[in-house]
Amino acid sequence: MNTDIFKILSEKPASTIISASMIDRRMDAGCFQPTYLKNENSLLNGSVPSARLGSLYSKGNYGSLPDSVDYATNGVALIRGTDLESMTVNLSDAVRVPEYYYDQFKKAQIKTGDILMLVKGASIDRPDSVAMFPETDEKAIANGSVFIIKAKTKKVNSKYLFAVMTSESFLLQKRRGSSNTGALYNDLDTIKSFIVPLPDQKIQDYIGHKVELAAKCRSSATKLKAKAKKQFEELIQWDAKFELPHLSHWVLPDFMSSRMDLNFNSPRKIKLIEFLQEASFKCKQLDTLVDISAMIGWKGLTTEHYVDEGPWLLRGVEYRDGYIDFDALVSVEQYKYDEQPQIHLTHKDIAMTKDGTIGKAIVVPKLNKSMAAGSTIARLRIKNGTINPYYLEVVINHPVVQIQIQSFATGLAQPHITQEWIAQLIIPRVESAESEIAKLVEKHHCLMERAHNLSKEAKCDVESLLEGKLDTDAILSGKLIAPTWEVIEKELEGI
Repeated sequence: MNTDIFKILSEKPASTIISASMIDRRMDAGCFQPTYLKNENSLLNGSVPSARLGSLYSKGNYGSLPDSVDYATNGVALIRGTDLESMTVNLSDAVRVPEYYYDQFKKAQIKTGDILMLVKGASIDRPDSVAMFPETDEKAIANGSVFIIKAKTKKVNSKYLFAVMTSESFLLQKRRGSSNTGALYNDLDTIKSFIVPLPDQKIQDYIGHKVELAAKCRSSATKLKAKAKKQFEELIQWDAKFELPHLSHWVLPDFMSSRMDLNFNSPRKIKLIEFLQEASFKCKQLDTLVDISAMIGWKGLTTEHYVDEGPWLLRGVEYRDGYIDFDALVSVEQYKYDEQPQIHLTHKDIAMTKDGTIGKAIVVPKLNKSMAAGSTIARLRIKNGTINPYYLEVVINHPVVQIQIQSFATGLAQPHITQEWIAQLIIPRVESAESEIAKLVEKHHCLMERAHNLSKEAKCDVESLLEGKLDTDAILSGKLIAPTWEVIEKELEGI
């Protein structure tokens, strides 16, 4: 079949005429949208050889379905679809189940290098609905919404396969293969039938190396972040017991201040304040270190002011773990941006969420166009070099400040912290080591950005391959070489 036979006049036409040979297990109209048919025709009849996914893995299992009553404080990590983030696994936020689950549900066990694919839910075709399990000592199992794949390395480069599974052509197959009008679902036969392009091994290795390098960047970044946190905690002699909840306690009148609610007078907060008052290190109130801008609203800004091109709007959902997902940002009209100079964001400002998930902080990186803080974001701008912003980010994200933030929160349905309370946050100072800690955090951010960009490049390489735009001759001849870890290490030396 010629790949040029499709001319799509409408994505969802009133009717579509298809050949009987194209009907397999399903006959519903949604399965035969022209976009789906063109995509799979191109994969099967294009210039790149292909194979079915089922022939490329040695292990392909769904996860288990533990009862939520078995969730535990400690134990084995249970990886759900929500834990697949930015093409990796968010182990830190994963719920836990008892240790015996690991041996009881052997088919749900996850090993380093396994590919995890979301196969159930409304977002099964989102770009980060697939992740590669990182190198870790933690035991983990997958839940029923996740499908576990171990690639046959003699047939396909596993890192390349991962890149394919993030590409638009693969995600279209997932969407087409979904069944159920409620929660979308990919069954086993559908998963096995997904088409995977299989170019020359050198091309697979070139693309797969970028995925491998991205994983190394994330791993190194995680170690740098842990080192920065450990160094800070040792300097302030932090006791993890402060983070534990307490069922009841007595509060002296001196500590109750202007509020009498339990949240404000939580035992964690009271013990923390006592600790800071007795500490040998200096403490500063936040408003002595930064200028704070935490607006309640933004002159009637609505989604009607969102545009394809214009200044970015940072809302808080787009950043996590030191990286802003610029692809997820929305843009606003220029005149709306110009209305509010006090919420313009520039390099080394700190953005901190003040609504919903409050207290999440990040240093704004170098920007190639204007950015503004949304109504859920407080802008913290350093006063005359009083403190390194990367050090301040560590402190705000640490329980030593997070406990304060949670105690200051108001609102039942959606937590909120006002500018008045943000100003009163107490910041520990360890001036002799702040610069060193800040460098670790800045390097962490650099590596996280690199990891994201490398993953995105690998995805784009797969799509360019299918479109005939990837310079395969240069890759095969060795003229085009993927980035190396040595190059990235030299970049870090400049920080």
